[in-house]
Amino acid sequence: MSEDLDFTNPDPVPPQRAPTVLPWMVAVLALVALGVVAVYAKKMVDDQSARAFQAMRMADEYGSRAAKLDADQKDARRQAMTSAEKTDELRASNARLNEQVADKDAALTHLRERHQKLVTDVRSATRSSRGKALVRRIDGILARDAAVERAEGPQASNTADAGPRRR
Repeated sequence: MSEDLDFTNPDPVPPQRAPTVLPWMVAVLALVALGVVAVYAKKMVDDQSARAFQAMRMADEYGSRAAKLDADQKDARRQAMTSAEKTDELRASNARLNEQVADKDAALTHLRERHQKLVTDVRSATRSSRGKALVRRIDGILARDAAVERAEGPQASNTADAGPRRR
């Protein structure tokens, strides 16, 4: 048995080397992990840039729509102000027309009163006296009427519808 355990002349054992497979496996796994991380990071960056681009496009659309709405509001305000101004002008025109109608009504009322006074004066002159007194009174009334007519003459001649006058 001693021969089996002879330690005197051992066969030289080749020196053990570290296995080279393990670092290569670690390096390959690291490269694969870096590749996956790089692809994922690129995807995330692309998604973020797409979102940013979409947000910028929506902001541009919103800006153009807001500008268009603002312009439409300004136009509506201008149109509303224009119609308000037109309403004010129409009211002022109606007020002027009403004043002219009132003036014409006052002039017609004055002419009617003057006509009634002349008719009354002529009737009273014919009832109260005959002859010279009647003629003097009618001459006085006609003279006053002619004087008033001469005073109104230049004003009446300026109007287009003056027409012929009776005396």
